[in-house]
Amino acid sequence: MTSPTLLITDRLPFLWRLLGVNYTQLRAILSVKLQLDNRRPAAFSQWKKASETNNSYWISLAVYALFGSVFALFLSMSPAGMIIKPATLFFGYVLIICTMSLISDFSSVVLDSSDNQIMLFRPIDSRTMLTARIVHIISYLFTIALAVGSVGSLILGYRFGASIGFMTLVLCLLMAILAVFLTNVLYLLLMQFVSSERLREVINYVQIGMGIFFYGGYQILPRLLNSDGMMDARPFVWELWHYAIPPLWSAASLDLVINRQADIHHFVALGLAFTVPFLGLYIMTNVLSTVFSSKLASLDQEERTQPEMGSTTASPTGTPPLSLASRMANWFTSNPLERAGFTFVWFISGRDRKFKLRTYPGLGFGLAYAVIMSLNYQSTVKGTGGFFLFILYFGGIYIMTALLQISVSDNYKAAWIYESSPMTQPGPLLAGGLKALTVKLMTPYFMLLAGYVLYLKGPTVLPDILLAYVNSLVMLLITAVMGKRHLPFSMAQDVVRNSATTRSFLSMFIIGLIGVAHWGLTYIPYGQWIALPLMLGVAFVLFRSYWQTTWSEIEN
Repeated sequence: MTSPTLLITDRLPFLWRLLGVNYTQLRAILSVKLQLDNRRPAAFSQWKKASETNNSYWISLAVYALFGSVFALFLSMSPAGMIIKPATLFFGYVLIICTMSLISDFSSVVLDSSDNQIMLFRPIDSRTMLTARIVHIISYLFTIALAVGSVGSLILGYRFGASIGFMTLVLCLLMAILAVFLTNVLYLLLMQFVSSERLREVINYVQIGMGIFFYGGYQILPRLLNSDGMMDARPFVWELWHYAIPPLWSAASLDLVINRQADIHHFVALGLAFTVPFLGLYIMTNVLSTVFSSKLASLDQEERTQPEMGSTTASPTGTPPLSLASRMANWFTSNPLERAGFTFVWFISGRDRKFKLRTYPGLGFGLAYAVIMSLNYQSTVKGTGGFFLFILYFGGIYIMTALLQISVSDNYKAAWIYESSPMTQPGPLLAGGLKALTVKLMTPYFMLLAGYVLYLKGPTVLPDILLAYVNSLVMLLITAVMGKRHLPFSMAQDVVRNSATTRSFLSMFIIGLIGVAHWGLTYIPYGQWIALPLMLGVAFVLFRSYWQTTWSEIEN
C-alpha cells in the first residue's frame, strides 16, 4: 500500500523541479524512511510496551485535537468582525505544538548522521538528501497540524463556508512547514559557528532554550496584541512589528477573506503566510543543503573518534583535586554504595543529552509558567496569601519528571553490571541517586521559585517557603516509595512509560493534597512552624524506607 506521503509527493513534480531535486532518488529514500517509521514504536507510546501493537499514535492525535478544540472555541464565540485575535492564538497554538513536537520527538531525525554511511557512497547529491529528510519530518508534522486544526477548521467552515474551513487547514499545514524552517535554520546557523566537537552539546541546550522560548512566547502573544480579552470589541490596530508574528499572518489572511478587509496590511500578511514557508524550504534545499550534509559528515566522524582523556591538574600534594560531585557526595552521604549512587547520577545527568532534553525543558516551562501566572493574577498575589503557594508547589510536578527520567537510558543494556556486582542491597544506591537529584536539581530549582516569591511577598513568607521545601521533598519521597523502583539508568524509555501516566496522576494528587493542607495552615497562628518538624520526621521515615529497598522490590 502506497503511503499518503508518497501519494502527495507523486503529484508535486513541479515543486521538485523547482528545488532541483532528483525525485526518483527522493522517492526511494522516503519509502525506506516511512517503512522504518512503521517498524519503530510511536513516539507517543505511553500505555503499552514497544513490542505490543497499540493505537497510541492515534490516541495522541485525538488528544491534540481535544486541546486544539479548546482554542477553537474562541473562534466560535468571536464575532466575525473580531476574528483576527482568536485566530492568531489558534494558529499560534498550531505553530507551538508543531515546533515542540519537532524539538522533542524529531530532533534526533534532523541531526541523524547514520544515513551518510549508506548514501554518501552513492550518486546522491546533498540537496536530495536534505529534501528527503525535510519531507519526512513535514509529513509527520502535517498529521499533528491537521489534528490540532481540525476542530477550528470545522467551526470556521460551518460559520463562513467550506472554502474558509479548507483555507484554515491549508494555513495550519503552512504553520507546520514554517516550524521546520525555523528549527532547521537555527540548527544550520549553529553548525556554521560551533565546532563539530561541541555541536550536539550546544544544540541540546538550544533545544531546551527554544522550547522555553516558544512556550513563553505563546503565553506573551495575547499581551502583544494589546487585548484585554478575545471578545474585545475594539478594532485591531496594525503596528509595524506585527509582521514579525507568523500566526498573525494566517489570522489576517482569514480576516481578509471573511470580512473582505482589502487593505495593504492584510495583503502583505497574506503574501507572507503563503510565501515564507516555501521560500524557507527553497533556501534550505538550495543554499544550505551542502553545508548541512558536510557538517553532519564531520559530526559522524567525530562520534567515531575515540575521545581523549582530559588532563587533570594535580594539587600540591600530588593528588588530583576532588570534583564537585565527589565533594557533594562526601557531604551528603555516609555509605560507600550511597556515595557511588550519588556521583553516578550526578555525572550521567550532566552528560546524557537525552536526559537533559527530556528533563530541563520541563523545568524551564515551570519557571515561565509561574511568572506568567503570577502576572495574570497579580491582584490575587497581592491581595491574598494563597497564590504564592501555588507557585512553590507547581515546580514539584516537573521534579517528578526528573525522578522518572533517572531510570531511563539508551544504554540500558549496560545495567547487567548491577547484578554482577557484589551489592547485597540496592537501597543505598537508590538513596544516593535520589540525594543527587535533590541536591543538583530540586534544591536550585526551588530556590529560584522561592526567590521569586520573596520578591513578590517579602520576608514574611519565609516560614511558608521552608515548609513548602520540606513538603516538596516529602512528595518526591512518596512518589519514589510508592512507584516502581528501578536502578539508575537501567531501563528503556518504552518500559518506564508504562507507569508514567499513573505516576503523574498520583503525583499531582499528592501535590494538591499537601498544598491544600499548607494553605489551611496559613490560617493557624504559627501553623507552619508546628508542621515543619513533623514533615521533617515524615521525610526521614520515607527516606529510611527507600534506603532499605531490597532486590525483590526492584522492577526489571
